[in-house]
Amino acid sequence: MKGDSRRRLTLKVLAVVVLHVFAQPANAQRGNVQPPAAISGRVIIPVANFQDMFTITLVQNAEQPVQTTVADGQGRFRFTGLQRGTYYIIIRLEGFQEVRQRVELAGGEVTQNIILDFQEERVVKPRTDLSGEELGVIDTSELGRNYPPRVLDSLKAAEKDFQVANYSKALLELEEVVREVPDLYTAQRMLGMVYQKFARYRDAETAYKTASELRPVSAAPLINLGSLYVEEAQASESKGSAVVRGILNEALASLDAAIKLKPDAPFAYYLLGVTYYKSAFYEDAEDNLKRSLELAPDLADARLALANVYVKIQEWTNVIAQLDAFLAENPRSPLREQVQNMRARVIARSQASLH
Repeated sequence: MKGDSRRRLTLKVLAVVVLHVFAQPANAQRGNVQPPAAISGRVIIPVANFQDMFTITLVQNAEQPVQTTVADGQGRFRFTGLQRGTYYIIIRLEGFQEVRQRVELAGGEVTQNIILDFQEERVVKPRTDLSGEELGVIDTSELGRNYPPRVLDSLKAAEKDFQVANYSKALLELEEVVREVPDLYTAQRMLGMVYQKFARYRDAETAYKTASELRPVSAAPLINLGSLYVEEAQASESKGSAVVRGILNEALASLDAAIKLKPDAPFAYYLLGVTYYKSAFYEDAEDNLKRSLELAPDLADARLALANVYVKIQEWTNVIAQLDAFLAENPRSPLREQVQNMRARVIARSQASLH
């Protein structure tokens, strides 16, 4: 009996030892499992009494969403159940700069406080006045008339669509307006501009001429006509020089009439310069382009046109001067690389002419 008891005790001890031995690797393995980690913090918004809740997104690999949470009224947030790795906290809140905060998570809980910065106001430099008028301006004589509210609403909607380049929608709106109110100057002029965008030159010409008749004291539709004819001449080069010359003569007539009405219209002088350039009257082109730059030094297109004039008369120093001025004044222009390449070719050609 005693022997059996000792045997049972021995077996029990052995069993305990075996269990302990087999339990060790399991415990060790559990020790290798990374415990869930977390990221918490507070978003500090520099606005008094700001208590709105907003969404915060956590991503990995720069773009892969991991979690989304909502910050409370005091800007506090927390992401839990995370593994080790690199994360990015994304915050997009209207009126503030977008946040893309990198967080290296090695385990445990990382606290990341973020201070939002106000969104920098983009100073959108208005394009140099092309005609002496702003779109959508209705003069007092037009305001004195009782237009149906839907007409004015459609006109405003068309202007907004035109500004964001939704020309197809603007066209439908404007055609409806002029059908109902054909003597509304603003609608006719804007309709001409939309037709021009679609290269419907005769329709644009009719609308511009109608606008000019409705407001004969305005240079704007005449400048629009000049722009139309210059563009049409460019598109008609395959039809022969006689056709192009006839269209350019129309441009000269419209632009001369515009300048008589508004002698300080820089875009009219620019278009005259382009028209004379295309007609190979380079001295007249130079004079008008210089005048446009005197009135509007930021008219970048005039600098490039003037550079082309100097190329034609082989005044290489003046070409480089105009290209340099363009590059200095327009550091972010999409034409920058093209202009730099042109400058390099001009320098190479001018140096070759010295040998």
